[in-house]
Amino acid sequence: MSQLIVSALGPDRPGIVGELTSHLHEAGANLLDTRMVNLRGEFAMMMLLEAPTAAVEKIASELPQFGRRIGLTLTVAEQGGGDSAPHATQGLPYRLKTYSLDQPGIVARLTGVLRGYRVNIEELTARQESAAFAGNPLFLTEMRLTVPADVSLRELRADIEKVCSQINCDWDLDPAEG
Repeated sequence: MSQLIVSALGPDRPGIVGELTSHLHEAGANLLDTRMVNLRGEFAMMMLLEAPTAAVEKIASELPQFGRRIGLTLTVAEQGGGDSAPHATQGLPYRLKTYSLDQPGIVARLTGVLRGYRVNIEELTARQESAAFAGNPLFLTEMRLTVPADVSLRELRADIEKVCSQINCDWDLDPAEG
């Protein structure tokens, strides 16, 4: 068995996920993991698939054409094995949540702190929400992180606190289920 990463981009519409996943299933692929979102009418999806090695080349070569037929740009990357395979980041799982009035640069400033500590961002969601009581939109982030074991959590928390104080942002950093 081999693994593929497939990304899909295009205008959203009902049935698009069913068409794509049915095609992949019929081609012999098994869906292992996926993330998808509709961002104001634009569809984006990332999938990790497993398929028999003999089917991988056919799936990879035919998928872009199938994508054009259903209105998606599909890209395929085969996951390598052996020493060249990416290694999972080692460390402790945490969740970082922030809440603030929307302003430019929130994600850039937060991720800059994390980058300085070699923290891997495993997953990030950010969104703007209406906040009638505040008069301005709220901006919320949630990140699933892997913090290296040798990182001082006290120092990391202090630097997150410093940035969040500068941008008037409430935050929570808590251990996450592994």
